Amino acid sequence: MIWKFPLFRRKKINKELRGFLLKTLHISISDTALYEQAFRHSSAAEKISPALKDSNERLEFLGDSILDSIVAHYLYDKYPMLPEGELSKMKSKVVRRENLNMIGYTLGLNEQISLNLGRQEMHHSIVGNAVEALIGAMYIDKGYNVTRDIVLSLLKQHGLDIWIHDDVDSKSRLHEWSQKYKRTLAFRVLSHQKVSGASFYRIVVYIDGSEYGIGEGASKKAAEQQAARQACEKIFV
Repeated sequence: MIWKFPLFRRKKINKELRGFLLKTLHISISDTALYEQAFRHSSAAEKISPALKDSNERLEFLGDSILDSIVAHYLYDKYPMLPEGELSKMKSKVVRRENLNMIGYTLGLNEQISLNLGRQEMHHSIVGNAVEALIGAMYIDKGYNVTRDIVLSLLKQHGLDIWIHDDVDSKSRLHEWSQKYKRTLAFRVLSHQKVSGASFYRIVVYIDGSEYGIGEGASKKAAEQQAARQACEKIFV
């Protein structure tokens, strides 16, 4: 789904932001300005203060590292017999952009982001980036232990222990099935957009002319895999 926004969105007042974070993450924040920055896209930061450019990019950088650390520690404890290579593969499945985008939309972060994109449509990665920036803000405000507990709770609610074992190539599985049962399989690009140099695809998969799934991703491969996964869920029940 592509979200459209007005030319410029006003910042939420402090009370609203505090209430949102208390409701969604069950935390009482200490530094409101820090969290306002976490939800401020670079396009809005330039509108507010072109000299400072006080956007969420630095918090995103920090949050990305904290997220990696939290997931790495979780996997290290949970799978004491696995080698480094296997743990790295598991971690990459958890922290991939599609998962962060999905968590951000589920929490409603897309409604909290201040941005000034004009007539451009917001790329989903902006929401995922805000998730990382929020993690960075929590780390500064609450410390590692509180941030770890909140992040792990969110990841588990959204499929952490499923993601780390997701080795199935859904597209290949779908091709094998369609060939075996002589079904017509087709993937079609619904839309391809570029925002700030980044691509975003929406792809639909058809079986015998009927729609079986829609996928979204930063590459055709990722979008096709997501669409194929939806189709597999309908077929292999």
